[in-house]
Amino acid sequence: MTTPILAAVLEKPGAPLQIRELLLDDPEDNEVLIRTERVGLCHSDLHYLKGSLDISLPVVLGHEVAGIVERVGSAVTRIKTGERVVATVTPSCGACRNCISGRPTQCERVDSMRERQRPRLLSPDGSSVESLGGIGAFAEAFLVKEASVAVVGSDLPPQVACLLGCCISTGVGAVIHGAKVGPEDTVAVIGCGGVGIAAIQGARLAGARRIIAIDAVPAKLELARNFGATDTVVSSSDPTETLIQVRSLLPQGVSHAIEAVGRSQTAELAFSLLRPNGTATILGLMPTGSELRIPADALVYGDRHLQGAYMGANRFLSDVDMFTDHYLNNRLDLDAMVTKELPFERINEGFEAMAEASTIRVVLNMTDRQL
Repeated sequence: MTTPILAAVLEKPGAPLQIRELLLDDPEDNEVLIRTERVGLCHSDLHYLKGSLDISLPVVLGHEVAGIVERVGSAVTRIKTGERVVATVTPSCGACRNCISGRPTQCERVDSMRERQRPRLLSPDGSSVESLGGIGAFAEAFLVKEASVAVVGSDLPPQVACLLGCCISTGVGAVIHGAKVGPEDTVAVIGCGGVGIAAIQGARLAGARRIIAIDAVPAKLELARNFGATDTVVSSSDPTETLIQVRSLLPQGVSHAIEAVGRSQTAELAFSLLRPNGTATILGLMPTGSELRIPADALVYGDRHLQGAYMGANRFLSDVDMFTDHYLNNRLDLDAMVTKELPFERINEGFEAMAEASTIRVVLNMTDRQL
């Protein structure tokens, strides 16, 4: 028996999302059906919306989500109905080589874990509709595998809980797990959107002695200081000018550079900011076919490192508890990161608001519908 729901469907890149009725399948044995409370608008969603990243169409985007468990499959043991949960696009099996070595975001079985026997979503005419990352949270309800969700307490409000699934897991996770920043380190964060601000907070939590926020928009840098940046640099269209500004603060360069924009130029800038033995960690998703060029002598002679950290190399199930404790003890500021909350039917307006200088995260309120 299927459940009728309203969902925002991407039918053509560059076109507005269309809110229409779909049919959500029943949970399979190891799945949970979640009624959506809040969902954040992420730049990766925007990439798919604009067509800079490929995805099968039609599709329901959305993955940074919190909701209440409404139904569980017969084989579900860890999750109970009525619990508030957050979801991740990187479920892990816990048993493969990458999982047991502490890299669950690179689980070797992630694709098979997302597979299901029947289509998750159907149009009323019976045609299937895809869902991003096995979630598809721009909808009144969604289905995910039990391995994709973590329980959060009722003392964590849904408008900030949803951030844990992507923005915080990626930004804070990249600093703690990917870059392994410590008190001796100096950190530059390129891009002060949601993930960048989360990385700044992660660097502060890790005790970094200097945190340089870099962005082309001065208003973003003012916000960055509120979250822990010790220094700010207005980036130039000429990367050399930006490099000069950073070197005026730290002549040898930084020990860690975190890129949270998703452009080849900013990834290359991250590498150029490094001191010898430094590490550049690239977080931003880039358009299909993007390539990087870095100077070989700086790489080899300087023992510099360039690495990715997909979804921040997070350890989702244990990280959620850590993030929650830091939030409840006023060490991780999630409330101020939610700069706009809109009802579901204004989702396209929300994506437009992402370009505003004051925006860190736009969150959709799925329980306050005006449809």
